[in-house]
Amino acid sequence: MFIRFMAAAALAGAIAIPTVAGAQSTPVPLAPGAAAPQVRHHGHHGALRTALNGLGLSAGQRSQIDQAFAQARVANKGADKATRRADRTKLRAQIDAILTPAQRAQLKTTLQQERRNRPAA
Repeated sequence: MFIRFMAAAALAGAIAIPTVAGAQSTPVPLAPGAAAPQVRHHGHHGALRTALNGLGLSAGQRSQIDQAFAQARVANKGADKATRRADRTKLRAQIDAILTPAQRAQLKTTLQQERRNRPAA
């Protein structure tokens, strides 16, 4: 009985280990010059986050923008609608201050296109 159990356990392990190891493989790197896949962020700032991803932000800009989003998230926790609206305006002003003039223009255009393409509610 014990031998049968051990044989079944060894067989199950032999099947499971390669499957688990294969799930942890690293992704294939992109070819030089290939565009990174678009990542859609869902939630309150989904369109803004998606538009920001297409601007070619530097690491420093990305870090500053992530901090601004984090501060807004903390400020909005338990806040009423008027406060959230004011915080959203403040967040957008912070982001605009971080971006270059060309990036600001591209962001504005991208968000306008997003609004036009958004399905009617």
